[in-house]
Amino acid sequence: MVEVVEKFYRQELFDHYNSCTNPFIITTSKIDITKVVEYCKVHRKFYATLGYFITQTVNQIENFKYRYDENGKIYYCNQIRSNYTQMKKDDDIIGYYDIPVIGDFEEYIKEYKRIENKFFKGNNNLSDSGFDKIWLSCQPWFQFTSFVPIFSKEISIPQFIWDKYENINGKYYTNLMICVHHGFVDGVHIGKFLSQLDKNIKETLV
Repeated sequence: MVEVVEKFYRQELFDHYNSCTNPFIITTSKIDITKVVEYCKVHRKFYATLGYFITQTVNQIENFKYRYDENGKIYYCNQIRSNYTQMKKDDDIIGYYDIPVIGDFEEYIKEYKRIENKFFKGNNNLSDSGFDKIWLSCQPWFQFTSFVPIFSKEISIPQFIWDKYENINGKYYTNLMICVHHGFVDGVHIGKFLSQLDKNIKETLV
């Protein structure tokens, strides 16, 4: 459910940052995904697995769930869905599909497989215009130390993009780019997100 926020507690901060040419925080952080990689070596679906944990964590951090529209109204999304970027059959043309809110990890992966299958069979986008979602993408062709995505001031949907993971002394890491509106999110919230993401992965993939 999406609710209009009548009195936003960060309104002054939001107005200040939103008046800037670029009101977004765009940061890249190296995260430990050892358990994700080891799990997916057996069970596959790395893209969906890391996407699940990012979505799960976003749903636990209030500040990642605010949005605004072209009229300046601020909204709070009680539940956040996943939106994946996917290569189509043409190799250099991308498409998109949404995964509904599913708390259970195994059920989420099952639904991801179903929707991904449907996407490839029809080669059509399976995404709507709602903003109660996050944008997820993986670029596995090279590693980056920073990444600046395409963004628009009219769109407040957070973006998460990760790169080709690497093995460092027996542990696997990926660089995760996070793009969020500064009117909603500060560094402290990104810190909470990264800490909670690590906890969620380690507690689920034991």
